[in-house]
Amino acid sequence: MVGARLAALLLVVATPAAAQSVRGLMTDSVSRTPIAGAFLTLIDEHGAERARAMTNAAGEFTLNAPAAGTYRLRSKRIGFRPLVSPPLALRAGEVIAYNAAIDPIPISLREVVVAGDRQCDIESGASVAALWDEIREALAAVSWTARVPAYWFETTVFERDVNVYGRARHPDSTWHDAGFRKLPFRNYATDAELEHEGYVIVTDTGWVYRAPDADVLLSNTFLRTHCFETKNGRGDTEGLIGLVFTSARDRRAPDITGTLWVDRQTAELRRMEFNYIRLPENVVAPRAGGRIEFMRLPNGAWIVRDWVIRMPYAKLTQQILGMGDRVEVTGFHEKGGSADFIRAPDGTVVYGTPSVPTVAVAPTAPIARPDLTPVPPPPAAPAAVTDSTPPQPSNARTPRNRSSRLIDRDEIEASTAIDAFALIQESRPNWLHQRGAISIRNPTAGDLQVYLDGQQYGDVSRLHEINTVNIREVHFLNAADAQLRFGAGHAGGIIDVITGVGVPERRVVTGSPPPKSPPAPPPPSEPAAESSPPAPPPVGALAGEVQDPSRRRMAVRNSSILTEEEFARTTASDAYSLIQEFRPNWLHTRGAVSIMDPTAGDIDVFLNGVEDGGVSRLRDIPVMNVHELRFLNAGEAQMRYGLGHAGGVIEVWTK
Repeated sequence: MVGARLAALLLVVATPAAAQSVRGLMTDSVSRTPIAGAFLTLIDEHGAERARAMTNAAGEFTLNAPAAGTYRLRSKRIGFRPLVSPPLALRAGEVIAYNAAIDPIPISLREVVVAGDRQCDIESGASVAALWDEIREALAAVSWTARVPAYWFETTVFERDVNVYGRARHPDSTWHDAGFRKLPFRNYATDAELEHEGYVIVTDTGWVYRAPDADVLLSNTFLRTHCFETKNGRGDTEGLIGLVFTSARDRRAPDITGTLWVDRQTAELRRMEFNYIRLPENVVAPRAGGRIEFMRLPNGAWIVRDWVIRMPYAKLTQQILGMGDRVEVTGFHEKGGSADFIRAPDGTVVYGTPSVPTVAVAPTAPIARPDLTPVPPPPAAPAAVTDSTPPQPSNARTPRNRSSRLIDRDEIEASTAIDAFALIQESRPNWLHQRGAISIRNPTAGDLQVYLDGQQYGDVSRLHEINTVNIREVHFLNAADAQLRFGAGHAGGIIDVITGVGVPERRVVTGSPPPKSPPAPPPPSEPAAESSPPAPPPVGALAGEVQDPSRRRMAVRNSSILTEEEFARTTASDAYSLIQEFRPNWLHTRGAVSIMDPTAGDIDVFLNGVEDGGVSRLRDIPVMNVHELRFLNAGEAQMRYGLGHAGGVIEVWTK
């Protein structure tokens, strides 16, 4: 393989009791330094991937083969030429030590990929094949990370109903979730089911939309039933190159079409946009689909950072002049989420900032909305949490807006129930209402099911066995949500109990905390931050180690401003990466807000008060030149810079 050079075979050790495996060290052939966070795979004689592993901080790896045989070792660093070893013969129980030295020869997609190359065979065209090679590696890494449930996630999940124009009909239902997550959504259909039934199926409880996770996109079924074409990005995709996938001509089942967007410079997969087509009953809903944002973590792992799926509502309407009935889309149900904080297995914070106590804000008057039910006045804001706050009695309850589908820890602690069944009976009794028989052949088809930490646990009687002291959260999923997450066979809904077992604890820094001082008067540019005791260090910090308190106070600062003091210790190289690390929500676009101008909802970038382009321009601004960044929402942007900034503005002020 051009550009790849492997060191010689070092050692073969026979260990009949152990599985056959390949162990070794990956290094850079020029600098001789170990390469951390790189993926390696074992490829069998038919070219199929049989095992995958990621090098640790020392560049070491271990690949366990499923059976004895002949394999090749392959490593593909995104943006670089791949490495493929000579055939390696593995006998049962044998361990081979093999070191690999990779020549760091980059691949330029700007030179290799030509827009307009269309192929129905992914490997036929040079441009399509080169782009797919980078995408495939990122998707395989996402799939691998999902199978290693050792990353701690804190996420925000939302649901909302919107009209056909994308405007919300009711306030969003939003909740926070935390735990060792695998994937925010997963497709449980087999390749054969996807090929013959498609991506939207009709069940006795409604329509089920099958989301395209990483495994689906990597499957032979997906590649065989779609054609691919390269495309240059424009507007908010400026600087990206897309791999467009469309349904094959002979395909008749409900399908998906869309684009996988790759950074032209780094060759990293950024996001996927997709739409559902050929919906059942001839429903036409061009906006039905979704968007998935991918991100590579600093340690080499890949995750789904943001996601949203949009599913249409429809009704039968009578056509004029007695032409019969037709199905008309009346709105959409959207469900999605966003990662707020991620911690690696070794305790290292790899993304975002952990949650901290919220600073109280003055309540505002409710806004009258003619199309919604009256909004009740908000409750008085709680005081900022500090060490000096007196403990509240266990039976004291503060009325507040609760999610009808979630029982959180605060509500559990305020309850006197001793088990999960009593807790639900006290707080959400409607969850326990059975739907009754919905099938003659299967009388239990409508029974409510219980899941414990994402695993099937039994019927509702098993809730008596779960003590409330071990419960962190309880979720209720209706039939549609249950089938979307766990597959068919949950027509009665699911109660998902999340326990606190395995939650990483944060160590407390030894020594006396510095004395507290009253909050300073607020400066004109940003509100004053409440004084608070020093936050505990992240997991893995040494006892007595001094931590930077400014990093931990990040979440209580002005969310619309990012100052030099806050990002002084960042490792980001440009303004885009800086925002992605500290204020990722700034980069969330509103989507299309105008039929006549598809770019009307894009975010604009202003450099020192002068319009500079779209968000892609942030990659051209080095962090060392940045003094401050500000985000202006649509109203603030139009007040300062005039009309034409419906997506908001990111201001960059340099030194």
